[in-house]
Amino acid sequence: MASSSYVPAFPSDYAVDEKVKGYIANFYATSDDRSKNEEWVDYFLPDAMVIVGDKSAKGTEEIRRLRHGMWEQVESRRHKPEKVFPGSFGGVGGGGGEGVAAEYMLHGSLDLVMKSGEQQAVSWAGRAVLRDVDGKLKYQLYQVYLHKKPT
Repeated sequence: MASSSYVPAFPSDYAVDEKVKGYIANFYATSDDRSKNEEWVDYFLPDAMVIVGDKSAKGTEEIRRLRHGMWEQVESRRHKPEKVFPGSFGGVGGGGGEGVAAEYMLHGSLDLVMKSGEQQAVSWAGRAVLRDVDGKLKYQLYQVYLHKKPT
């Protein structure tokens, strides 16, 4: 499992599967490792939708291109997921019967070091739909709203 610094807080009055907790922590650890592009892409279903700020991608190839683009100007980054607000809505994600879906909102911060040497602090919030397909968790939807903190 990822470093404990990647493990966000979950509500104390809502049971969350340890598998989901580990998945989320490992996702952010993988996100911060520029050498793990394919591992990062593998967190998503083949038809997943990913929206990060004003950029979006649908499907594996577009998600792969989005991931590569995330590192074009970035030297290093460090996510700090803070809290996750999970929910289970039964048929979230619509029909097909492809695995059980869980939906959650989350927020945290991100420290970036740009290739130019500039440092940036970003706060973010997101929405995710996670599916368990044949015992393996995958994102069906991952959407992040970004806010660059003033320097």
